[in-house]
Amino acid sequence: MENLYFNEIVEAVNGQMLCTGKNVKVKGVSIDSRTIQNGDIFFALKGERVDGHHYVVPAMKAGAVGAVVSHLGKTDLGHEHFPVIRVKDTVTALGDLARYYRQKLTTKIIGITGSNGKTTTKEMTYHLLSQFGSVARSQKSFNNFIGVPVSIFEIENRHQYGVLEMGTNAPGEIRRLSEIGSPDIAAILNVSQTHLEGLGSTEGVAAAKGEILENLRKEGVFVYNVDNLWCVKIADGFKGKKIGFGFGPHAHIRCTTTKKEDEGYRLGINGCLEIYLPVPGYHNISNCLASFAICHALGHNIYQRREMFASFKLPQMRIEHQRIGNITFINDAYNANPESVRAALAYLYEMDTKGRKVFICGDMLELGSDAVQL
Repeated sequence: MENLYFNEIVEAVNGQMLCTGKNVKVKGVSIDSRTIQNGDIFFALKGERVDGHHYVVPAMKAGAVGAVVSHLGKTDLGHEHFPVIRVKDTVTALGDLARYYRQKLTTKIIGITGSNGKTTTKEMTYHLLSQFGSVARSQKSFNNFIGVPVSIFEIENRHQYGVLEMGTNAPGEIRRLSEIGSPDIAAILNVSQTHLEGLGSTEGVAAAKGEILENLRKEGVFVYNVDNLWCVKIADGFKGKKIGFGFGPHAHIRCTTTKKEDEGYRLGINGCLEIYLPVPGYHNISNCLASFAICHALGHNIYQRREMFASFKLPQMRIEHQRIGNITFINDAYNANPESVRAALAYLYEMDTKGRKVFICGDMLELGSDAVQL
């Protein structure tokens, strides 16, 4: 993280100083007292099982130079010069500081959302952009009010690009995340029947995903899936610069040929580039095209490199193979919704095997009243 000073943090989070101290330099942000580094500021977050306010003293002893809290209660810091900032809500304050910090960065920020494929596309985009410059990205599937700010604090001005994943299960969440991240490139991969319990309908899902455009930077670019009708509707209402990807004739980055080869696919892009995508699952072709479109939106010539995906591997629990005896287990259990289950079934169907195929499916959560029907 680029250095911040305590006084500017107080202002950024609209906080109140409880314990005064010097205007110390802050070198990092931590939400876990066990991982504190010297010079970090500790945000005491209250979760369902653990309240970070109980760990302010351990954070201080571990090297934190200050803390952000919503209350201290009877906590005795034993150190009158340890600066503490009180705010109404520490999660909100974490986002406010990340938003302030992002505005200080010269890094180009890419925000990726969609009902499916966010983490895989984020990793593909990171893989591609790393061949053009220095890149930071969200770890794992850090895509919420805590994960996005934490990811932003990992970005420094030495990074040319920062790739962020943005998720939602309620209206307004992506609006807030995009406000924090202020993306230069906003990508919507797809819209399908996910999180209906919180978003109400597929139309509600589309509206929630479209919130990412509300905080797209002035000269920013919208990257969208031309094969998804909801994405096309969002694009039709967007007046800025946009780049489409997919199989359809209106795509700027278009897959023109596909050939199954080993565990991956040989792809033709725009009729003039042939690449090998070394990952299984036909649905991952769309994720690949999205990452190409993002690179194109950033001004990179994707046609000069034919082996850009040669060393790419899927994230954990995404069509992850494990061989035990004569049985091949395929772990695709990170998350599930109707569309992702269809993709998993399609992959199982296309597998060439002499033995039986068995599909084990658990619950698909957050589908609301449509759960049984779906």
